[in-house]
Amino acid sequence: MKSFQVRAIDAKGKNVTELVFAEDVAELIQNIKSKSLFLVDYQETKSTSKSVTKLPIKSLVIFSRQLGTMIGAGIPIMQSLSMLLEKADTPKSKKVYRNVFEEVQKGNSLSTAMQSQQGVFPELLNNMIMAGELSGTLDLSLRRMADHFEKEAKLKNKIRSASIYPMVLGIFSVGVVLALVTFVLPSITGMFQPDQIPWTTQIILNFSDFLISNWVALVIGLVFIIITINLLLKIRDIRLQWDKFKLFMPIIGKLNQTIYSARAARALSSLYSSGVQVLDMLETTGRVLGNVYLEDMFLQVIDKVSRGELISKSIQDTQSFDPMLSSMIYVGEETGAIGDILDSTADYFDNEADSALQRMISMIEPLMIIVLGFVIGFIVLSIIQPIFQMYETF
Repeated sequence: MKSFQVRAIDAKGKNVTELVFAEDVAELIQNIKSKSLFLVDYQETKSTSKSVTKLPIKSLVIFSRQLGTMIGAGIPIMQSLSMLLEKADTPKSKKVYRNVFEEVQKGNSLSTAMQSQQGVFPELLNNMIMAGELSGTLDLSLRRMADHFEKEAKLKNKIRSASIYPMVLGIFSVGVVLALVTFVLPSITGMFQPDQIPWTTQIILNFSDFLISNWVALVIGLVFIIITINLLLKIRDIRLQWDKFKLFMPIIGKLNQTIYSARAARALSSLYSSGVQVLDMLETTGRVLGNVYLEDMFLQVIDKVSRGELISKSIQDTQSFDPMLSSMIYVGEETGAIGDILDSTADYFDNEADSALQRMISMIEPLMIIVLGFVIGFIVLSIIQPIFQMYETF
């Protein structure tokens, strides 16, 4: 996304100068029109931040929580940012805070200063702060975002913790099999004549010879495949199909739908509670989910809602989320308590995702043990068979 320094005139004839972000000039003009401004001049600018790596969730929690607390206590924004800069615990966060401090010092708003650090702060946080500035509830918006990031971090930690055991077991299994095939088996079968080796043992020996002779090429090939996959996933059409597959693949698809439902509910709740307009709320939510297919689905949701359809019905039509999400949004629309219901729904999906992860692991663990037992059993059988044949010859 590009940034433009814009000079415009508002409805009262006053000059307005601000920093606007857009993909191209056409989107820039559309943004200016949506604000009821008359564009006079614009100039593309460059980000003052050289880093485009996002801050980790832990730093975002600290930033939102501390800044929200200080602003809520009546401390001026410049002094609050200065205190954050002094307490920054990493060189990267210190650099980012300094850039934000300097931008605000020039007269820019906090949201504009954060947007100028392109790629550092999440879009959801930028929009929430912009809404807080407009409504005069910046401290509340920051505290809501701190809660949001804490819950997001908790969900990611659950996913990471749940995947550690299967990963360790898988790596250990591959290591054991490779050690047996490349070191143990050849040293034992080397004592036998070629005509005394059974076909099962010969298969393992051929595989062992292939690994030993071509391990460099295999490693290079594996690295090439990984790099190629990463490059292909950067192509939008391929990424769209992959993200769609993640939602509808067997077993894991339901889990991913639950996780994305929790993220969508949390983002919608935060944006709605901060007074963000409905269409902007839906557009931002689609972008922050981290799924290209769902981002396209939210464009359809925006189109339907702009034509008067209910949010719940539009989300249900995507068939990409847990049905509970659209049902709960419908209840919120009917009762007028959509913000509270979305927050409760996000907590519900967080717990559901945790339970689903545990169920999936309980299925994967015995399956991996069975596969590992079968492979090692086949290798052991390939070792024992020639030994038995040797005894029969005496």
